[in-house]
Amino acid sequence: MISESISISPDTAIKILDSQNFEQHIYLHNNHSNKMYIGGSNVSSSNGLHLDNGEMIEIRVPQDNELYAISDSTTGDISILRPR
Repeated sequence: MISESISISPDTAIKILDSQNFEQHIYLHNNHSNKMYIGGSNVSSSNGLHLDNGEMIEIRVPQDNELYAISDSTTGDISILRPR
């Protein structure tokens, strides 16, 4: 397993998970005091799945898909736990 903390800004969607040739099972935790949004490369506050501050979710990312995140208002960290 790999765990890391990634800095997410409100200006540009940041890739938090690379595409793989298998389904990925991951855990995300919003370590930020504001909301974060996750989705595709065009993720925004209007189209992303939102994570409240302190929220943790478990998701499965289909094969050959990437995952991006963007912050609601200020730069903060999102933690990810994923398989190697």
